[in-house]
Amino acid sequence: MSQETFSVDGLHCRGCVGTVEHALSTIPDVHSVQVELDVNGVSRVTVDTDRHLVDTEVQQALDKEGNFHLV
Repeated sequence: MSQETFSVDGLHCRGCVGTVEHALSTIPDVHSVQVELDVNGVSRVTVDTDRHLVDTEVQQALDKEGNFHLV
C-alpha cells in the first residue's frame, strides 16, 4: 500500500471534507482518505491506495460530488 497526496480547492467546511472523503473512497483500490482542511485556501488530501492514482480519475470522482478541483 502507498500514500498519494493531492491539493484540492473548494472545501469550505467539515461537510465538504466528508463529501471529498466519500467521493475518493469510491475509487477502486483506495483504502482510506484523510483531509487536512484549509477553509481559506487549498486543502491537502492524502489517499492510502494499492496503486498509483491518475489525476483524471481523482477529478472525475470529485466532479460527481461537488465543485472541488485538483490544483
